[in-house]
Amino acid sequence: MTERHPNGSVPEDDERRKSKRYLVEDQAPITATSGGRLYTCRIVDVSMDGVRLRFEGKIPQGNVIAIEHPTAGTLCGVFAWRNMDTMGVELQLPKRELERLLKCICLVL
Repeated sequence: MTERHPNGSVPEDDERRKSKRYLVEDQAPITATSGGRLYTCRIVDVSMDGVRLRFEGKIPQGNVIAIEHPTAGTLCGVFAWRNMDTMGVELQLPKRELERLLKCICLVL
């Protein structure tokens, strides 16, 4: 995983970022659920506040999404933006879940 540079593909949102983004090098397919439907996606990058997902096929239209990650488990969030085949998800984590997310990030660093 490498730190995202300001000249990345979404430069306009770098200025309003709360946390640094880190690119995920091994973008293995994972499952996301929204509106009772399953979607296949890949995590493009991750920050302490959220993730950017790239979808294979149709992108979810619902506001709430659950991501099933093999190491971090289930992560829930709300969509922040959509663009073509990608979606920004703001994670909604209780404090006990934050530790699990940090462990997942450490595993891919």
